[in-house]
Amino acid sequence: MGGLVPVARRLEGPARGAGRLARRLGGPGLRYGVAAALLVAVAGDAAGSIDRPPLYSGEPLIVRSPTPDEIVLAWGPTQEDLARGIFTARRMTVEEAAGQVIVALFGGQDPAAVEELVRTYHLGGVAFGGGNVGSAALTQEMTAAAQRGGDGRDWPVILATDQEGGPVARLKDVIPALPAFLASGAARDKSVVRSAYTGEGADMLALGFNMDFAPVADLTVGLPDPVIRIRSAGDDPGDVSATVVAASSGLLGAGVIPVVKHFPGHGGVTVDSHLDLPVQAASTEILESYDLVPFRAAVEAGVPAVMMSHVAVGAWGGAPASLDPAAYAYLRDELGFRGVVVTDSLSMAAVESRGEAGPAVAALNAGADVVLMPSNTAAAHAQIVAAVGSGLLSRARLDEAAARVITLMRWQASLRRGDVDGDYARALATAGIAVTSPMCGGPLVGAAVTISGGWPEERDALAGELAARGVGTGSGTTVRLLGSPGGSGTADVVVAMDGPWGLPQSSATSYVGLFGRSATSFAALADVLTGAALPTGRWPVALSGLTGTECGAG
Repeated sequence: MGGLVPVARRLEGPARGAGRLARRLGGPGLRYGVAAALLVAVAGDAAGSIDRPPLYSGEPLIVRSPTPDEIVLAWGPTQEDLARGIFTARRMTVEEAAGQVIVALFGGQDPAAVEELVRTYHLGGVAFGGGNVGSAALTQEMTAAAQRGGDGRDWPVILATDQEGGPVARLKDVIPALPAFLASGAARDKSVVRSAYTGEGADMLALGFNMDFAPVADLTVGLPDPVIRIRSAGDDPGDVSATVVAASSGLLGAGVIPVVKHFPGHGGVTVDSHLDLPVQAASTEILESYDLVPFRAAVEAGVPAVMMSHVAVGAWGGAPASLDPAAYAYLRDELGFRGVVVTDSLSMAAVESRGEAGPAVAALNAGADVVLMPSNTAAAHAQIVAAVGSGLLSRARLDEAAARVITLMRWQASLRRGDVDGDYARALATAGIAVTSPMCGGPLVGAAVTISGGWPEERDALAGELAARGVGTGSGTTVRLLGSPGGSGTADVVVAMDGPWGLPQSSATSYVGLFGRSATSFAALADVLTGAALPTGRWPVALSGLTGTECGAG
């Protein structure tokens, strides 16, 4: 295999026929891999390494670049890597293969319990929520324990979380907090976005995480969108595409697998799939010109994983996309994606009670490779095993899914890791501030300010940052903090900490889109208000009625 030391000596080579299946699973391969080479190059850009606990048991993988005679698949691994993954999956018992396609939710902070969960059900991975995260040391202990549960395998256990930035950031108490993804959409210089997500990925990897359920590729329709809103990079297909590719490249640059979500787009529906089934009534042609554009761009850039939402597309049959073969067929056949497809959480109300043998079996039959966070891990595992035994789910389909997961994680373990480059959260928070004002070239406030709106701790945070820059409080320029996506107000300076959709109803001299409410965001805001940093962001969603000049537009 041109320089790769075998990672598991018991796997002597691909079984007969694995090459043919690899071609079907891997899709078009390019010698030297044009799209994959882009991401491999990105993954090697950030020189250096980070100290971290062991990620998996078994023989160490050798970090290497593909040799000229290897065919690199568009989503990263080589054709031979995939053939080895198929061979591994076929050697598994049905119980092992069934576990390999489950990424389970774990509650609590007991390392021994998460280790046992992975070992008992042969899990492909574990998704951590905020309730699993304590101190950095405890988080590392938890992730290391989960990796120990995968004893005997030569690829890492998937350790994943939602670390989008802004309101969805499960690790916000242990690593620097990025602003909402809308700020990434606002940043004109996408290299800042890429660097920020490389920094975040490096910090995630140091905690033991190797997969991020991010970035969000959904285009938002604004206030009618009940769940995505500022989690989106905006409402322009081209700008969102560039932002999604930059964030994905950044995560890969740290050795973390990005999972682009929520195909085919959750920002254009008005029902939250956590609560009920959203239905997308637009035609395929309309979706292709809008919602699907960022996903196509991500696939063409070579992203390795995509999350399938529970949004039902009427034009494709009306079933939740995660359970709809037509949705997977569009992703694979029309967009050409050959990487790993992860469902959104199967504990969500849109799908929790669906499927003859449960949503996990239905999702696998539809085309999923990973069934994410079923309500009951034991029950989902048993249902998959039983479905294979009864013929409801073919062993070939299960092997196909497991092979992709195994191949992905072996590839992940071989990626070069990048280091944190400076204060990445501060850099992104500053680059993502959008301002419309007649005073673009200097301070937006005077020697003193009066701050209103927001929570007391938010007013105090901004006041403290301004004081550190010599600006007093209690008089002078009025600054109003808006804390809700549709909020409005009257002041000399009105600041949208959440969505900006209420700014056109506000009355101000200067309109500011901050898209964050962390200490880092307030520090960046203070820099812009005092003129220490000039605003360079753009409005990532369409707004009308703001008077003044959009700063940084020239």
